[in-house]
Amino acid sequence: MDIGVIHTPQTFSQLGILVLDGSGSMAGSTPGKISKAQAVSAAVREMLTRMSVSRHMRNFYFAVITFDGQARVHTPVTPVADVDDNADYDPMRGHGGGTNIGAGLREAQQIAEGFLRTAPDDLPASVVIVVLSDGLDFDPTGSMRLADEIRNNPRITICSTYFAEVGALEPAAQDHLRALASNPGIGFKTIYDAETLRKFFLASVSAGVNLSV
Repeated sequence: MDIGVIHTPQTFSQLGILVLDGSGSMAGSTPGKISKAQAVSAAVREMLTRMSVSRHMRNFYFAVITFDGQARVHTPVTPVADVDDNADYDPMRGHGGGTNIGAGLREAQQIAEGFLRTAPDDLPASVVIVVLSDGLDFDPTGSMRLADEIRNNPRITICSTYFAEVGALEPAAQDHLRALASNPGIGFKTIYDAETLRKFFLASVSAGVNLSV
Protein backbone atom coordinates (compact mmCIF):
# COMPACT_ATOMS: atom_id res chain seq x y z
CA MET A 1 0.00 0.00 0.00
CA ASP A 2 1.37 3.42 -0.95
CA ILE A 3 2.01 5.75 2.00
CA GLY A 4 0.08 9.01 1.72
CA VAL A 5 -2.54 7.75 -0.72
CA ILE A 6 -6.07 7.55 0.65
CA HIS A 7 -7.87 4.83 -1.30
CA THR A 8 -11.60 5.26 -1.70
CA PRO A 9 -13.92 2.28 -1.06
CA GLN A 10 -14.87 0.21 -4.08
CA THR A 11 -18.02 1.58 -5.72
CA PHE A 12 -17.84 -0.20 -9.09
CA SER A 13 -15.88 -2.91 -10.93
CA GLN A 14 -14.24 -2.01 -14.23
CA LEU A 15 -12.03 -4.35 -16.21
CA GLY A 16 -9.60 -2.97 -18.75
CA ILE A 17 -8.47 -5.50 -21.36
CA LEU A 18 -5.47 -4.50 -23.46
CA VAL A 19 -5.39 -6.33 -26.80
CA LEU A 20 -1.89 -5.76 -28.14
CA ASP A 21 -0.58 -6.43 -31.64
CA GLY A 22 2.56 -8.59 -31.59
CA SER A 23 2.92 -8.98 -35.36
CA GLY A 24 6.28 -8.66 -37.08
CA SER A 25 5.68 -5.04 -38.11
CA MET A 26 5.72 -4.01 -34.45
CA ALA A 27 9.51 -4.21 -34.70
CA GLY A 28 9.32 -0.91 -36.61
CA SER A 29 10.87 2.15 -35.03
CA THR A 30 9.35 5.13 -33.21
CA PRO A 31 10.57 8.74 -32.86
CA GLY A 32 11.98 7.65 -29.49
CA LYS A 33 14.44 5.32 -31.28
CA ILE A 34 12.86 2.21 -29.79
CA SER A 35 10.62 -0.33 -31.51
CA LYS A 36 6.87 0.03 -31.44
CA ALA A 37 6.69 -3.18 -29.38
CA GLN A 38 9.10 -1.72 -26.80
CA ALA A 39 7.09 1.51 -26.74
CA VAL A 40 3.94 -0.51 -26.02
CA SER A 41 5.63 -2.26 -23.11
CA ALA A 42 6.79 1.07 -21.65
CA ALA A 43 3.33 2.62 -22.07
CA VAL A 44 1.61 -0.31 -20.34
CA ARG A 45 4.03 -0.27 -17.41
CA GLU A 46 3.70 3.47 -16.90
CA MET A 47 -0.08 3.34 -17.17
CA LEU A 48 -0.25 0.54 -14.57
CA THR A 49 2.05 2.49 -12.24
CA ARG A 50 -0.23 5.51 -12.48
CA MET A 51 -3.33 3.43 -11.82
CA SER A 52 -1.75 1.58 -8.88
CA VAL A 53 -1.28 4.82 -6.95
CA SER A 54 -4.70 6.22 -7.77
CA ARG A 55 -7.11 6.59 -4.87
CA HIS A 56 -9.68 4.83 -7.09
CA MET A 57 -7.55 1.74 -7.66
CA ARG A 58 -9.89 -0.64 -5.80
CA ASN A 59 -12.40 -0.27 -8.63
CA PHE A 60 -10.12 -1.48 -11.42
CA TYR A 61 -8.95 -4.80 -12.84
CA PHE A 62 -6.70 -5.52 -15.80
CA ALA A 63 -6.05 -8.25 -18.34
CA VAL A 64 -3.59 -8.26 -21.22
CA ILE A 65 -3.86 -10.22 -24.48
CA THR A 66 -1.17 -10.34 -27.16
CA PHE A 67 -1.73 -11.54 -30.70
CA ASP A 68 -0.34 -12.04 -34.17
CA GLY A 69 -2.10 -14.75 -36.17
CA GLN A 70 -3.17 -16.25 -32.84
CA ALA A 71 -3.93 -14.75 -29.44
CA ARG A 72 -2.47 -15.49 -26.01
CA VAL A 73 -3.47 -14.34 -22.54
CA HIS A 74 -0.44 -12.51 -21.19
CA THR A 75 -2.09 -11.40 -17.94
CA PRO A 76 -5.38 -12.88 -16.69
CA VAL A 77 -7.93 -10.71 -14.87
CA THR A 78 -6.05 -9.16 -11.95
CA PRO A 79 -6.86 -6.34 -9.50
CA VAL A 80 -4.80 -3.29 -10.39
CA ALA A 81 -3.14 -3.37 -6.96
CA ASP A 82 -1.71 -6.80 -7.79
CA VAL A 83 -0.62 -6.17 -11.39
CA ASP A 84 3.16 -6.20 -11.92
CA ASP A 85 4.05 -2.80 -13.37
CA ASN A 86 7.66 -3.95 -13.85
CA ALA A 87 6.78 -6.91 -16.07
CA ASP A 88 7.64 -7.20 -19.74
CA TYR A 89 4.59 -6.23 -21.80
CA ASP A 90 6.35 -6.42 -25.17
CA PRO A 91 3.59 -7.92 -27.36
CA MET A 92 6.09 -9.53 -29.73
CA ARG A 93 7.27 -12.05 -27.12
CA GLY A 94 6.19 -15.39 -28.55
CA HIS A 95 4.68 -13.72 -31.62
CA GLY A 96 6.04 -11.98 -34.72
CA GLY A 97 3.69 -13.35 -37.39
CA GLY A 98 0.77 -11.75 -39.23
CA THR A 99 -2.05 -9.58 -37.90
CA ASN A 100 -5.36 -11.15 -36.90
CA ILE A 101 -7.19 -8.64 -34.72
CA GLY A 102 -10.19 -10.96 -34.56
CA ALA A 103 -8.15 -13.53 -32.65
CA GLY A 104 -7.40 -10.95 -29.97
CA LEU A 105 -10.99 -9.72 -29.87
CA ARG A 106 -12.33 -13.25 -29.52
CA GLU A 107 -10.13 -13.88 -26.49
CA ALA A 108 -11.10 -10.49 -25.04
CA GLN A 109 -14.79 -11.24 -25.50
CA GLN A 110 -14.51 -14.46 -23.52
CA ILE A 111 -12.64 -12.72 -20.69
CA ALA A 112 -15.08 -9.79 -20.67
CA GLU A 113 -18.18 -11.96 -20.55
CA GLY A 114 -16.67 -14.11 -17.80
CA PHE A 115 -15.82 -11.05 -15.73
CA LEU A 116 -19.34 -9.62 -16.04
CA ARG A 117 -20.93 -12.98 -15.34
CA THR A 118 -19.08 -13.38 -12.04
CA ALA A 119 -19.07 -9.73 -10.92
CA PRO A 120 -20.80 -8.98 -7.58
CA ASP A 121 -24.45 -8.04 -7.96
CA ASP A 122 -24.20 -5.09 -5.58
CA LEU A 123 -21.72 -3.09 -7.70
CA PRO A 124 -22.03 -1.84 -11.30
CA ALA A 125 -19.60 -3.69 -13.55
CA SER A 126 -18.23 -2.81 -16.98
CA VAL A 127 -15.43 -3.71 -19.38
CA VAL A 128 -13.29 -1.57 -21.67
CA ILE A 129 -11.43 -3.45 -24.41
CA VAL A 130 -8.54 -1.42 -25.87
CA VAL A 131 -7.29 -2.74 -29.21
CA LEU A 132 -3.86 -1.66 -30.48
CA SER A 133 -2.54 -2.52 -33.92
CA ASP A 134 -0.14 -1.05 -36.44
CA GLY A 135 -1.09 -2.63 -39.73
CA LEU A 136 -3.60 -4.28 -42.01
CA ASP A 137 -5.84 -6.90 -40.47
CA PHE A 138 -5.70 -10.44 -41.93
CA ASP A 139 -9.51 -10.72 -41.75
CA PRO A 140 -11.09 -7.25 -41.38
CA THR A 141 -14.59 -8.49 -42.14
CA GLY A 142 -14.39 -11.15 -39.43
CA SER A 143 -12.97 -8.65 -36.94
CA MET A 144 -15.76 -6.17 -37.63
CA ARG A 145 -18.40 -8.87 -37.27
CA LEU A 146 -16.94 -9.84 -33.90
CA ALA A 147 -16.69 -6.20 -32.79
CA ASP A 148 -20.38 -5.71 -33.64
CA GLU A 149 -21.25 -8.74 -31.53
CA ILE A 150 -19.20 -7.48 -28.59
CA ARG A 151 -20.68 -3.98 -28.79
CA ASN A 152 -24.19 -5.43 -28.51
CA ASN A 153 -23.46 -5.78 -24.80
CA PRO A 154 -24.02 -2.29 -23.33
CA ARG A 155 -21.57 -3.03 -20.52
CA ILE A 156 -18.64 -3.58 -22.91
CA THR A 157 -16.91 -0.72 -24.72
CA ILE A 158 -14.26 -1.07 -27.41
CA CYS A 159 -11.58 1.60 -27.82
CA SER A 160 -8.89 1.34 -30.46
CA THR A 161 -5.61 2.93 -31.45
CA TYR A 162 -3.53 2.80 -34.59
CA PHE A 163 0.23 2.82 -33.96
CA ALA A 164 1.57 4.57 -37.05
CA GLU A 165 5.11 5.28 -38.20
CA VAL A 166 6.00 8.83 -39.14
CA GLY A 167 5.70 9.14 -42.91
CA ALA A 168 4.29 5.62 -43.33
CA LEU A 169 0.63 5.89 -42.34
CA GLU A 170 -1.68 3.25 -43.84
CA PRO A 171 -5.15 4.81 -44.29
CA ALA A 172 -6.89 1.43 -44.66
CA ALA A 173 -5.46 0.17 -41.36
CA GLN A 174 -6.29 3.46 -39.66
CA ASP A 175 -9.88 3.42 -40.92
CA HIS A 176 -10.35 -0.20 -39.86
CA LEU A 177 -9.12 0.46 -36.30
CA ARG A 178 -11.37 3.51 -36.09
CA ALA A 179 -14.39 1.48 -37.20
CA LEU A 180 -13.80 -1.09 -34.44
CA ALA A 181 -14.32 1.51 -31.70
CA SER A 182 -17.69 1.81 -29.99
CA ASN A 183 -17.43 5.59 -30.29
CA PRO A 184 -14.86 6.47 -32.98
CA GLY A 185 -15.05 10.16 -32.11
CA ILE A 186 -13.56 9.74 -28.64
CA GLY A 187 -12.61 6.07 -28.51
CA PHE A 188 -10.06 6.02 -31.31
CA LYS A 189 -6.66 7.67 -31.69
CA THR A 190 -3.70 7.47 -34.05
CA ILE A 191 -0.46 7.52 -32.05
CA TYR A 192 3.25 7.57 -32.89
CA ASP A 193 5.03 7.23 -29.53
CA ALA A 194 4.94 5.67 -26.07
CA GLU A 195 3.83 8.78 -24.18
CA THR A 196 0.78 9.42 -26.33
CA LEU A 197 -0.08 5.73 -26.10
CA ARG A 198 0.19 5.79 -22.29
CA LYS A 199 -2.22 8.72 -22.16
CA PHE A 200 -4.68 6.97 -24.46
CA PHE A 201 -4.53 3.73 -22.46
CA LEU A 202 -5.12 5.59 -19.21
CA ALA A 203 -7.95 7.73 -20.56
CA SER A 204 -9.65 4.67 -22.05
CA VAL A 205 -9.49 2.28 -19.09
CA SER A 206 -10.34 4.96 -16.51
CA ALA A 207 -13.36 6.29 -18.39
CA GLY A 208 -15.76 8.02 -16.02
CA VAL A 209 -13.09 8.62 -13.34
CA ASN A 210 -11.19 11.89 -13.20
CA LEU A 211 -7.54 10.86 -13.39
CA SER A 212 -4.68 12.97 -14.65
CA VAL A 213 -3.07 11.51 -17.78
